[in-house]
Amino acid sequence: MGAPIIIGNSYDLWVSNSMKDTFCEVLTAVATLEGHDVMAIYEEAPGVAGAYGISGVGILLDEFYHYLGGFSGVRRHLDVCRARLDEVAESCGLSPLAAERMAHVLAWAAYQMDGQPIPIGCHLYEAWPPGVDKIRQSHRE
Repeated sequence: MGAPIIIGNSYDLWVSNSMKDTFCEVLTAVATLEGHDVMAIYEEAPGVAGAYGISGVGILLDEFYHYLGGFSGVRRHLDVCRARLDEVAESCGLSPLAAERMAHVLAWAAYQMDGQPIPIGCHLYEAWPPGVDKIRQSHRE
């Protein structure tokens, strides 16, 4: 079935239920590394607390605004998550393949936050948004 990562009013970023939940885990794990206390989001923010672990119910990325410094803070955090993904992959239960797929999802979420539409029929787990493939390669080097 899957569920969306809801960005603004857009439901275009559909992922598996486990990827949706792991997306939240990555955001919170990296936030902890960065010195932010965001664990309350699982209890206080209805768009996350009411969706985490629930099949077919999307998470509202907007709920992270309060914890990470608004829209620009969340947008910046997506880049930080991609850069620090290897540090949290194991604790978030991500295999190397799943971590690579998560990197793609993080990139697509950032791309959509930048106002770009997600192409219909796009393979979110395998394709990079336009211009992002070179950025990801530079993180690996």
